[in-house]
Amino acid sequence: MKNRWITAGMALVLLSACSGNNGSANKNDPAAPPTNEPPKPVTLNVFTDASATIDMEQELLQKKFPHITLNIIKNGKDTRIENVVASGQQLDLINHSMGSIWKLLDLRLLSDLTPYIGKYKFDLNQYIPGVVESMRSYSDKGELLALPYELNSSVLFYNKSIFNKFGVPYPKDGMTWDDVYELARRVTKQDGGVQYKGFQFQHQNLTWKNQLGLPVVDAQTNKALVQNDGWKRFLETMGRFYSIPGNEPIGGDTDNFLKTQILAMRVGPNILSGIPEAVKAGLDWDVASVPVYAGSTSGGSQLIAPFYSIPVGGANKDAAFQVMAFLLSPEVQIVKSKSGKMPIINDPAAMKAFAADMEGIQGKNMGAFFKETIGKPIKATRFDAIAKDELWGKTLKDYYEQKKDANTALREAEDAINKKIAEQVQMGK
Repeated sequence: MKNRWITAGMALVLLSACSGNNGSANKNDPAAPPTNEPPKPVTLNVFTDASATIDMEQELLQKKFPHITLNIIKNGKDTRIENVVASGQQLDLINHSMGSIWKLLDLRLLSDLTPYIGKYKFDLNQYIPGVVESMRSYSDKGELLALPYELNSSVLFYNKSIFNKFGVPYPKDGMTWDDVYELARRVTKQDGGVQYKGFQFQHQNLTWKNQLGLPVVDAQTNKALVQNDGWKRFLETMGRFYSIPGNEPIGGDTDNFLKTQILAMRVGPNILSGIPEAVKAGLDWDVASVPVYAGSTSGGSQLIAPFYSIPVGGANKDAAFQVMAFLLSPEVQIVKSKSGKMPIINDPAAMKAFAADMEGIQGKNMGAFFKETIGKPIKATRFDAIAKDELWGKTLKDYYEQKKDANTALREAEDAINKKIAEQVQMGK
């Protein structure tokens, strides 16, 4: 595996945010108080998922931590996290996405951060409500195994030109999915040889967001829990959009909104990065808060966010945690916020700065991004991904393509999930 590691710059040199403890006399001893000794040079091997890099913060880190060098190993074809661990490479800091938590636990790449949170007086209250509770749900002992650093909030993007063309009022904050359905019916029309579509959504994103707060696997029995009225409501609510004549999901939701610009409304992961080019191509757009289910008591969407973690056997846990803490500081969160990355801390300055440096954003309803709340966490299991992927990848499609009614689709989904879980258990996973 040598020569496959990607080193950031010439060796990213960083500074100690907290007390300057470098992990020498009290390395990996969270109970030991920080010392006043000058920090000694230390190199941190950082694995980063391709979808969640820390390149943006390098200059800030360089100024803040001049004694720390980051050797960044990026996820790739030959550098998957399993390959890196199998090669014997020592890792100090992990930068990954929420769906990987159980895999990282199996690889012993998550450890309880509670001792370091106390040692360095890291304030968990700076997080927006729901983040800490959601992260603790991944541990039966109430451990905090990772620190999220960026929100992945959904909004409803809409094309103002399409609404103007058909004389339909714009979407607004606080709508229900029923409201959006009625709007979608009114703007799904053909005009001038162009088929305009009313609404599309990113299936995986909304399934994992799970706005109704529905468990997918029983934590006690490891059996699927999708054949019920709750998931039936999800199928019927979201699947009906594609029953609108002319609104069949032909073409991707992002391309239909940003490139061909035939899509009136779209919900899914943040696509702000593509807005400047789309505006140059004529897109007149805005956003409204993500729609909700009428009468839902879940409290909001499930947390989906990239995170940092420290391996169980990390050799430089103090330095790694200090880097993590700094990356969650208002200073760094403000810089990232300006570029369109949603801050995850409850800091007014960071929220006000959201997308400030992006073209084509001025005058838009950016406050809508901050109206999606984090719901009460569902008890997580290592088999949740199997169930969620079955729901968004097959069950939802079978329903809206009218291959199966909702009851049949969910019954077959539950059978398929249980079969896959049994296979995983048999394999010892």
